[in-house]
Formats: sequence, C-alpha cells, structure tokens
Amino acid sequence: MVEQFSQAARKRQVRRVFSMALALVAGIFFFHTSVLFEVARHLLVANDWLARNYGHATAGKGIILACFFVLFITHFIEAAAWGFFLWRKGLITSFIEGVYFSATSITGLGYGDVVLRPPWRMLGPLVSISGILMFGCSTAFLFLILEKMWILQI
Repeated sequence: MVEQFSQAARKRQVRRVFSMALALVAGIFFFHTSVLFEVARHLLVANDWLARNYGHATAGKGIILACFFVLFITHFIEAAAWGFFLWRKGLITSFIEGVYFSATSITGLGYGDVVLRPPWRMLGPLVSISGILMFGCSTAFLFLILEKMWILQI
C-alpha cells in the first residue's frame, strides 16, 4: 500500500516537473522572440541615426556587432534559466553545473559528462530541441540583418 502511494506521488512529481519544463520552454520562446522584435525595432532607429552621423559602412558594422552581442547575452540568459530550473528542482547538483549542462545541450554539443538520472533524462532532449530552435531563429535574424546591411552598402 505504501509502495503504491509512493509510486503515485513520484508520477505526480514527474508530471509536475515536466509541465514546468514545458512552461519554461514557452517562456523562453516568448523571451527570445521578444528580444528579436525589440532589437529589430531599435535597429531601425539606430541605423538611420548611425548612417546619418557616421556613414552606412560604419553603421552596418556597429549594428552587426550589436546584434551578435545581444544574441550572445540572450542565449546565455536562456542557458542560465535552464540551469537554474534544473538546479532548483534538484536534478543537477549546482547552478554552474546546470548552466554547463544546459549550454552543452542547447548548442547541440552534448558532451555527456553531465547527465540527468532517470526519469529526468528526457529533459535533456527537451532542452536541446528548444535551444536548437532558438539558435535557428537567431541565425535567421542575423542573416536578415546582414542582408539588409549589404543592400544598404551597395
């Protein structure tokens, strides 16, 4: 009887953690798209001002550098969010180890030197899939910015 109760409690805990992880995925998607749209909005204003004051070539270089920096920080924040989640849920022993695990997962590197125990292993691919989607969005965004800057300079 006690074993059945503990199994039911364990299943509820697993469902709760996976539900929270899916909510985190949704939050990270929202955060990432918000950053992209906000950066795009600011780039329109910054490009005009920079081009007027410094020329199109300098404006393009500054904008591309700013995009790389903002996206780097954005991806680091996302890895830290996953690391914090994994650490607070007790799935990883420390925050730094959680950030390391999530950073290797979201980049697709996946060393495998830090792994989650069953039944939490399925969170690894979830982190990886969401990270690869975010990197894909960032790549598309950077390509769009580079294309715009090339067109303006030609």
